[in-house]
Amino acid sequence: MAEPVFVGLLFADHIITEKNNKKGIIGTFSKFYAPRFPARFPPWHIYAAVTNLIGEHDFSINLVYDKAQQVIVPINGKIKVDEASAVIELTFRIDGAMFPEEGKYILTFNVDGVQVGSRVLEVLTLPQSGG
Repeated sequence: MAEPVFVGLLFADHIITEKNNKKGIIGTFSKFYAPRFPARFPPWHIYAAVTNLIGEHDFSINLVYDKAQQVIVPINGKIKVDEASAVIELTFRIDGAMFPEEGKYILTFNVDGVQVGSRVLEVLTLPQSGG
């Protein structure tokens, strides 16, 4: 079996899917700011893409609080691919994820139990404005 090829992994404010199945990815980011913790943020989205697969595969996307190795957002599913050249684009709306503390959160994208990509989301305390 060929190795999956990682295409992308993004955090975004919004993702829209047009009638022709094109994705509109709006407001990408790599940091969240909160006035206090634990914190919840308004709905946000994850975009993940992979290619060079054929057949049916399990996938998982996990956002893990690095310090405690605590899974904050677990996503699991199956993808079915007819052509190895197809780019499989997955989008997810995230509602109500609880971030226990400020710190580094790691998003991993796994296919058949093997990590194909990852990225960091920094969650920080909102700076106090002086005045």
